[in-house]
Amino acid sequence: MRARAALLVAAALWPSTVHAATWTPLAYGGSDTMTVYKPSSAPASPAVVVALHTCGGSMQMAQGWFQSLADKYGFLIVAGKSTGGCWDAAIGRSGERATIVQAVDFVIQNYNADKTRVYAAGASSGACMTQALLASYPDVFAAGSSLAAVPAGAWTGGGNYGWSVPSGTTAQQWGDKVRQADPGFSGARPRIQLWQGQGDTNLTYAVTYPAEVAQWTDVFGVTAADAVMTSVKPAGATDTWQRTSYRDSAGAVVVEANSGPSNVPHDLTPRGLWSDVIRFFGLDGSTPPVARDAGAEGTGGTGGRAGGGGSGVDAAAVSGAGGTPASGGATGAGGSGATGGAAPTEGTTGAGGKIGGAGGTVAGAGGRTAGTGGGSVAGSPASGSGGASSPATGGSSVSNGGGGCSVAGDLGRRSVPAILIALLLLLGLLARRSRRAMGRRSA
Repeated sequence: MRARAALLVAAALWPSTVHAATWTPLAYGGSDTMTVYKPSSAPASPAVVVALHTCGGSMQMAQGWFQSLADKYGFLIVAGKSTGGCWDAAIGRSGERATIVQAVDFVIQNYNADKTRVYAAGASSGACMTQALLASYPDVFAAGSSLAAVPAGAWTGGGNYGWSVPSGTTAQQWGDKVRQADPGFSGARPRIQLWQGQGDTNLTYAVTYPAEVAQWTDVFGVTAADAVMTSVKPAGATDTWQRTSYRDSAGAVVVEANSGPSNVPHDLTPRGLWSDVIRFFGLDGSTPPVARDAGAEGTGGTGGRAGGGGSGVDAAAVSGAGGTPASGGATGAGGSGATGGAAPTEGTTGAGGKIGGAGGTVAGAGGRTAGTGGGSVAGSPASGSGGASSPATGGSSVSNGGGGCSVAGDLGRRSVPAILIALLLLLGLLARRSRRAMGRRSA
């Protein structure tokens, strides 16, 4: 009986069977129908990919683009249906753009998603909306992939098809449209991947593609001198593309422009590009994870968010040019974006851990990528005079500082094996006692 009771306890403590992942409607309070997909392989804090359908497309269309990849790599998908036949891809922090962000915020809060790894991807109208989201909410999205679109600020049709790309518009004027979409933003911009075939006559390639490239290279301040051109046929793709990768001063690809041959039409959804989109986002493990540098940059002092300046493009690896990642500082050294700097090794200087301490705008003596003893329990929020928004404990459980670790995380990982070992020992003890009792009775 004792052995049976021990087995029942073990069964109760063993994790329950994971059920097949399904699409779940989001009760987020917005006007558009939105759904979320959480694969059974999702980690504790997964990334989010927002999938945006074409003009005249359906929510089910967008749901199908990334589902098998989400099952493989463990990220969440948010997909919905526009109010009109097309997404209203104008720019500004309102309308359907605000509705999509509202759904993303709901998923972050209720699915414990990683707010620094939120991405958008879409085709046609969804591609236009992707560019509008990156322009209007650079504080929300880490990157986006646009499959045949118009530049941000060129959509004129609201919920219906309509666009305008006036000839003679300069790169700076296109860039200004992005900067004016959120005029108060001074941080690092989300990276962008552009796709368009020369056979596109819906959103005319010769008119729209050069304007998109001009716009986003101006936004990032990169030129042809910063570009590498290659000819690529991504795994699973049906076509060979001419790829131009524009790198910032820290070496991160901030604009990736893909030009297709003349036989590639407007509709890119069946061209086998979705795996390469996930590659660009850094979600397939082939490239380092790319996360948005969460929060505003600091404005003075030393010890800002990313070792001072912070590129925000790959915030976990790139140190900016301003400030020293050790001493905290008055408000953090900040800097508005990709100012470069060497890639520091985590845990060599400072006291805060990855996001910890008291220097930058998310706080931290040591800034985002420095610190000794960081981790979700470590960190030194007391040193320095604090940032604009200093967290209570400093360190981050995403990446430890020098020797730091997440105590709670370790306990969570070790609890089930420890319990099983204890139960096995108990069962062995009970079995020995049972054999001894039977020996005494037989004697």
